[in-house]
Amino acid sequence: MKHTILLITVLLLFPVAALAAIGSISKESGATYFKAKAEKKWAVASVGMDINEGDRVKTGSDGRMELLLQDGSRLTVGNNTEMEITRFLLDKDRRSATFFLQGKLRAIIAKFSGKTSMQVKTPTAVAGVKGTDFIVMNEGKANVLFGQEGTVDVKGKDKESVALMPNTMTENTQGHAPISPVKVEPNTPLADARKQLEAVTNVESPVEWQATGNLPVILARWNINYGHYLADSGRYKEALEVFQIAVDLTDVAEIGAEGRAQRGSVFSRNLSLPQEALKEYQSILDKYFQMPQAESALFSMGMIYKDIGEKEKAKEYLQKYLKQYPQGKHTSTVETLVKELEKEEGKQ
Repeated sequence: MKHTILLITVLLLFPVAALAAIGSISKESGATYFKAKAEKKWAVASVGMDINEGDRVKTGSDGRMELLLQDGSRLTVGNNTEMEITRFLLDKDRRSATFFLQGKLRAIIAKFSGKTSMQVKTPTAVAGVKGTDFIVMNEGKANVLFGQEGTVDVKGKDKESVALMPNTMTENTQGHAPISPVKVEPNTPLADARKQLEAVTNVESPVEWQATGNLPVILARWNINYGHYLADSGRYKEALEVFQIAVDLTDVAEIGAEGRAQRGSVFSRNLSLPQEALKEYQSILDKYFQMPQAESALFSMGMIYKDIGEKEKAKEYLQKYLKQYPQGKHTSTVETLVKELEKEEGKQ
């Protein structure tokens, strides 16, 4: 009898609505997994599973999963993704939620008449939403977001925000604010990337998985081209950010070396920041020494040290150039410069 009285008391203190699940798995395909907050091991996910605050979902290389929440919002998790429902609160005049994402997600957030504070967080960005539709891809340090409907407030960690509108894209990487949104024009690499992300975040859509795996590379190459445009337009700060995003989106050496080379060029030629340029070029020599950009990086370092009056350093790097690239495109220029530096040493 005492246990019965205690149970009734608990139910009076905590209404049934508060104990209800915040949502459920409404669709899934491929490799999908679920882990309740109190559990240590992952279980295979299935349609109808309840979702509660603190639970996690995960997908494999061909996995997709749709979550239907209490408020009518739908979250579709793409492949190779892990997401935690960090927080979710819903009552008649207030809605609050936080979802922590590593991977790909389409969020279709239901409209709500009360006060709303809903966020999708990645390790390096925050998207604040009310009633809207958007896609986010987190790849390492970098984030790419496409606006589908409504407006999304996007910011980096403790940085200023931008408003992501329909048919636009913004992106950022660690330590950088999101770039000014770019319109997604038809028949462009951005439009192709968005189409692939729409498919991979739709459980019922056919997907070319191999093409989807190339998404980071496609977007990184777009960033290299867009960075050139920004630099040519005199928007040097934005160009630096876009080149960095390209580097952070993929481990492809060709893109990493090109991104670092372009950042070095902007720092040295456009912003007169030789020390920052030297860091970029040194990164190429350290990490991408087998790439074609290494030759120009070594030459540029010698020239920068010469220009800032560090003649010993200049001679060191120019001699390294002659040793590594005896038939290089800058060989004759470097030979002349080394002779001039040696003459100056002889006069001292």
